[in-house]
Amino acid sequence: MHWSSLAVGALLACLAFDTAHAAAPAPQTDDVAERAEPDKWNLGKHRLAIEGYDPVTYFPEGGGDPKKGDAKITERHRGVVYRFRDEAHRELFRATPERYEPAYGGWCAWAMSSDDRVEVDPESFLIQDGELLLFYDGFFADTRKKWRKGDVDALKRSADANWKAYYPHAYRDLSRWNAADGLALGGHDPVAYFGTAPKVVAGKAPIAHTYRDITYRFADDASRKRFLQDPNRYEPRAGGWDPVALSAGERAAGTPRVFRVHDDHLWIFASEANAARFDEDPAAVAAAAKKAFRER
Repeated sequence: MHWSSLAVGALLACLAFDTAHAAAPAPQTDDVAERAEPDKWNLGKHRLAIEGYDPVTYFPEGGGDPKKGDAKITERHRGVVYRFRDEAHRELFRATPERYEPAYGGWCAWAMSSDDRVEVDPESFLIQDGELLLFYDGFFADTRKKWRKGDVDALKRSADANWKAYYPHAYRDLSRWNAADGLALGGHDPVAYFGTAPKVVAGKAPIAHTYRDITYRFADDASRKRFLQDPNRYEPRAGGWDPVALSAGERAAGTPRVFRVHDDHLWIFASEANAARFDEDPAAVAAAAKKAFRER
């Protein structure tokens, strides 16, 4: 187990921390920077993430049991190298890397809640609000156990705030999103677009969740719960911009009432005409729109 220069102090803070205590939540701000800053992340040699563990294996679709990846099957994302057990897992990661990246740059979530950076045991983890949280588990403490005994929502808010203060470019630039005042889809329920009978349903302000500083509203608690299991699945692609316009080098705000679900992803459009153009070759338009959104 390797240690950061702050690890000893952090662990002493962890030991002194009452399991029910969490630092007061700081104001949130949140898009994923195009490149990570390796000196801010918990990385190994050659910028290797999670000690070479396959990030997909932590999630239900990957088995929910962390396993080492193959050194020959890798992907570099935002300057960080990930390994995978097989090509199928690499393709899942390529499609939505933000789903599989570990929270807090791979540092211990418990320590981050008290504004410290401590290395982790890659097999000690939780999936909370659709994000991969890693923990230290060793001689000094089992921090996952401490986390689970505390107020997990308050701890996560505190860890989020501390990570953003330490690494302000880690999350999204809201100016790149079609989300007035940080509210996505004009307040419509993102989960309602999916399933056997997709439809546009207004969300309710009291039933909301802020994911990386984008706020989503839901028609009921069941929809909110489904969203929390996999937030990335339900977020509109390309920041909520019209993919046809993006693929043509322009930016037009999508309207929540004109939509398509393609390859289990939500796309919204500025007009019915653009939605019809998308239908002609959705895979090509989607790929071009994703590329344009990343490069803007």
